[in-house]
Amino acid sequence: MKALFYLGPGKLELREVEKPAGDVVIRVLGAGICGTDLKTYLKGHPMFKPPTILGHECYGRIEATDNYHGSLKVGDTVAVAPYLECGKCDSCKRGVPELCKFKTFVETGCFSEYISMSEEHALRGLFKVEDDPLYSLAEPLACVYNGFEKLGRKPEKLLIVGGGPMGMLLALVGLSEGCETRIVEKSEWRLEYIRRAGIEGSSERPDGTFDSIVLAVNVPELVGEYTPLLADGGSLLLFSGYPKDATISVDPYAVHYREVSITGSFGFGFKHFEKAVGSLSTNRDLFGKLITHRFDMRNAREAFELLNRGRAMKIIFGM
Repeated sequence: MKALFYLGPGKLELREVEKPAGDVVIRVLGAGICGTDLKTYLKGHPMFKPPTILGHECYGRIEATDNYHGSLKVGDTVAVAPYLECGKCDSCKRGVPELCKFKTFVETGCFSEYISMSEEHALRGLFKVEDDPLYSLAEPLACVYNGFEKLGRKPEKLLIVGGGPMGMLLALVGLSEGCETRIVEKSEWRLEYIRRAGIEGSSERPDGTFDSIVLAVNVPELVGEYTPLLADGGSLLLFSGYPKDATISVDPYAVHYREVSITGSFGFGFKHFEKAVGSLSTNRDLFGKLITHRFDMRNAREAFELLNRGRAMKIIFGM
């Protein structure tokens, strides 16, 4: 089979490798490039040592089963959860399954023609869907639903800071839930695209206050800059990933006297992924606005460079 290997910053190579074996083998039909994939391509990542196969947002068709006793069968099209919690550990019992230390995983990255997994993972991590590249968005959408849960209440006035693919997806969820939603984005191309998608946007910090603000860019200074825009009792969510040694400035007066909250979210749990698959089924036109390009893996470098220039939202590889 063909697989796209990451060989170090700026280095990709399409290789012919042996087809994987496992309890369940999936023929990948579509896979999305995420922000972590892009950061790894540009600068490297401590969790992804080259040579390796990146990618974790995908859907596909069940190609073969061996020692699998679930309800799905060969030929079924499925959305693939790249990992799932154990459901038994302390984190799972405390209601933060995304922080589970005993997750099951898909065995390789999905920038390849085939992936495999254990029966344990397949029994809960595969969701039968129609053949539509939209289901490559299930994983990032699940992360967004976890973020919305961490806000603590359904937003009425929602501000997203950062209009990249995840920022736009956050805004699309806001619209789907009836929130008054706005994005702040500096990129001229992205801002124009966001507006054409029917989302209110600006390049500068807006006036007024918001009961919920989501930071979808990893700039620590923005915490202090945007806290004054929170309404009393509002919540600010750190959605983007931050360096381990980053620090933020918090206004204790606002936290105490105005009861504003600063929280974060990371990843997803089973319930978020299940909800994402259902939402994609019922809101195809809305969430389909996020996909701007489709590429063959032979043109992977072009796809990554397009994202790096900020001239795309979600890019999907067809296999």
